[in-house]
Amino acid sequence: MSNKLFTFHKIVAGCEEGSRKAWEAFLADYTPIVFQLSDVYFGFSPQKQNDFWRDAVAQLSANNFDTLKRFEHQAEREFLMDLRDFLLEEGAEKLDPALDSAETPRPTPEAVLGLLKGLPLLDQEVLFFKLCGYSDATIEKILVTTPAVAQKGLERWRAEYPALLAVSDDRCVWPAAWGVVLRTARKAKTEGCPPLRHFVRIHEGGFQWHEKEPAEEHVTGCLHCLSRWTALREIWHWRKQAKPRPADEIEALLSALPLRTETKARKTLFKRMFG
Repeated sequence: MSNKLFTFHKIVAGCEEGSRKAWEAFLADYTPIVFQLSDVYFGFSPQKQNDFWRDAVAQLSANNFDTLKRFEHQAEREFLMDLRDFLLEEGAEKLDPALDSAETPRPTPEAVLGLLKGLPLLDQEVLFFKLCGYSDATIEKILVTTPAVAQKGLERWRAEYPALLAVSDDRCVWPAAWGVVLRTARKAKTEGCPPLRHFVRIHEGGFQWHEKEPAEEHVTGCLHCLSRWTALREIWHWRKQAKPRPADEIEALLSALPLRTETKARKTLFKRMFG
């Protein structure tokens, strides 16, 4: 089934009604993104990744789709941010800290703030993505600029995490520890933090210049907002890069959902006679 016939709003509305076609479109669009995030932040095996997503889908649909209904519905970017937060929270519960790399110091919220302090926004973005586990090649695609431009930040990175300089895969080396950092960042929102929609407008180019500079200045001093800012770039990159998953994989996920029975539209006598 082609998802081009379904807008984001129609897909979400249909999912909340238990429509099979809507869930087919939802899973076709977002399963590739979920698996990319899982690869980076959890490092699950393929089977564990499938089980994790199936359980998450079941939770999204439980209690008359209550969790799904709590996600932001205004626009797809905000919706995907809520989906990402949900996945990171669920996945963090399944991580074993003992499996985190011991070759380099594990990040803490305090250590991350110290590493980023005083750096320009671009440098902070590059370092944050590196801490997430992204390779230089992927960071360049996300930011549409080479990470090498963040010279001051990279000097600090080399001093703090020399063992990670040769990392070429998109995979966090301390999933459990980094999950704690991200959870701390999510909970660190203050009254002075701009709403997410403000960041979305800046990323989409729909902003006034007098709005952009104060927002970016705030981001450089706020772990919560830097996490939001970079996550917006990340999630939309994977949305654009998403490649279809096998049909049988989508079908298996659908089996975990409480879908309504959809009846075919009854043909009129004219259509039955003349096709």
